[in-house]
Amino acid sequence: MSWREHPDCPRRGSILCSLTDIPDEGGFEVTFGEGKENFRILLLRQGEEFWCYLNNCPHFSLPLNYHPQTFVTLDGLIMCAHHTAFFKFEDGECVDGPCSGTGLTALPTRLIGSQIVFDG
Repeated sequence: MSWREHPDCPRRGSILCSLTDIPDEGGFEVTFGEGKENFRILLLRQGEEFWCYLNNCPHFSLPLNYHPQTFVTLDGLIMCAHHTAFFKFEDGECVDGPCSGTGLTALPTRLIGSQIVFDG
């Protein structure tokens, strides 16, 4: 199923968070819906730049974090807590680990003032 078909996919214009909610050089998760199959969004930030992806490792379709709002990041990379795959902030490409050659699914967003808005 495409992320656009997910029953909990946020509507275009939904506010995800403020830019400053995302730790600099870190990650922040926003969820829509409830249960194990909810729509999980991962936001990453370096300074004033940010990126938005499905919080879903392509290796086993698990979130990249093991505990809520706890992400392992280092030098512009985020690590999957389950399989130690490393993904680049800027394009989601897997550069090391069991899913090399794949990547995270980018989600469309835009910045309005200091708010990050879903643009899907």
